[in-house]
Amino acid sequence: MTAGARRAMMASSDADLGFKPSSAPPLNAGIAQWVAPPILAHYRQTASMAGVPGTSTPAVAAVPAVAGGREARNVTMASGDVVANLDAVAGSVVGRAAAMNGGVPPTAIIYFPRDTTSLSVAARAQVHQAVTAFQATGGTGTIKVVGHASSRTADMPVERHLEVIFQKSQARADAVAQALIKAGIPADRIQIEAVGDSQPVYYESMPKGEDGNRRAEVFVQG
Repeated sequence: MTAGARRAMMASSDADLGFKPSSAPPLNAGIAQWVAPPILAHYRQTASMAGVPGTSTPAVAAVPAVAGGREARNVTMASGDVVANLDAVAGSVVGRAAAMNGGVPPTAIIYFPRDTTSLSVAARAQVHQAVTAFQATGGTGTIKVVGHASSRTADMPVERHLEVIFQKSQARADAVAQALIKAGIPADRIQIEAVGDSQPVYYESMPKGEDGNRRAEVFVQG
């Protein structure tokens, strides 16, 4: 293609190039709860330019802000037809964890970055959160700790691979249980379970996904 032809193409409109106007339907206002404002704004801008009715309204915040800059956890869709608890939606980490526990969300999720089985400072803070929740039951409840692992290991026979994964999930559950006992929770009130890599909440195509699956979930049951 010559330089002149390239310049002519760049100066042409979409219609000149044979593109038809978008037939994308108007957005349901409730989608603002799940899609970032810049994406909504771009959709509405391009759809409006193509003459699609009902799509040129300003973008709205995906999650309303509250005092202190934190996000509100309970949000009413702009259409007014659904009230969503963002801590329980299936697309969230808490929601996916709840779906694998009969719909009950975990009280705390404790992560083990870099494939460790020991508790970090942040993890100990999560343990304290679980202790506080247990104390709120009057000390009559139980705590279930479920240990998880990523599917990543070094090269090894598949039998050893499965064994290592299970052992790591067991070690993470044990580490959290020991921390709970040290914080004053009676050992007979704690149940532990190890599930290996059978309940992932992240895809493991990236290292952060692997770290997200290396976790222990704590369920305080009254």
